[in-house]
Amino acid sequence: MATDRRPFELTPTQPMTYVALIADATGRFAHVYGNANSWSQFIDELEDIGCEVIENQTEDYESLEDIQEYCVTIQQLTGKESNFVPYP
Repeated sequence: MATDRRPFELTPTQPMTYVALIADATGRFAHVYGNANSWSQFIDELEDIGCEVIENQTEDYESLEDIQEYCVTIQQLTGKESNFVPYP
């Protein structure tokens, strides 16, 4: 029997939605959400744009709808209408 060869590699985890409490360089706080394969990957993404990650607050939300209502995306955080000040 031939071995099933896939043209792609399966990842050990599927992306999930995480919520982080972050601070910017002025000390302002925000709850930011996004999808990542792991919490550490999400932290890396946030730190790459200049956030100080305070803690994982994913468990504080009961549904994706709650997250979308009370939190901002990375794109909203860094968008034109945002006053986010990144750490250097």
